[in-house]
Amino acid sequence: MSVGTQNRAAIYGIVGKSGSGKGLCVKGEIIKKWRGPILVASPLEDSDNYTEVIKGVVCRSITEVVSAIQRGHKRVVLRTGEFTPAQIAAVKSRDPVAALTKIQFDRFCRIAWELTGWMIVVEELSRFTTASWAPPSWKNLSTAGRHRGLTLVGVCQRPAQVDKDFFGNCSTIRCYKVGFQNDAKVMANTLFCTPADILSLEQFHYIERDVDGNKNRVGVAKLPKR
Repeated sequence: MSVGTQNRAAIYGIVGKSGSGKGLCVKGEIIKKWRGPILVASPLEDSDNYTEVIKGVVCRSITEVVSAIQRGHKRVVLRTGEFTPAQIAAVKSRDPVAALTKIQFDRFCRIAWELTGWMIVVEELSRFTTASWAPPSWKNLSTAGRHRGLTLVGVCQRPAQVDKDFFGNCSTIRCYKVGFQNDAKVMANTLFCTPADILSLEQFHYIERDVDGNKNRVGVAKLPKR
């Protein structure tokens, strides 16, 4: 991607409880229209099946991701949170898997930062950040990724548990129905509407904000044709 086209890259925040329609948005709209390279962090790959959706190669470690990209693969999925017993035993933590996942996600984001013209998709974002914390490498992506020609897609069920800076830097935010009042409050503040507007959404219905254009619209997810 040339310097002249880098700033047209986008940052999408896609929110909604399980079954609300966010998967239709990410896979059926955003990814379907994308013709470039894609790197995905997928903690629930058994059900999300991004490997098949993007026709990519699946990796189970950061080393495998680096190797896949170096070999020229342009569609790569990292199954996050999968560690060997030896790796888990080596971490001194009450929750070694969570600690290792944080390290893994930081390295994933560092790899993404070195790419140009790729789409970076992070599923279940609340597994990797909190409302008050995110690794610096993720902050780099969400605050400056567009200037490096990266298109970023962050997906979550619980926005109240996600790094607030991410939503503050999105170019497009789409919210489907959420399951908790705290999540509705966070999204209402982000979308400049009321929590009741969020909680009253029916399945597959959403409110979307074009942040750059400073306007909202409502819509319904496009269901796949049978």
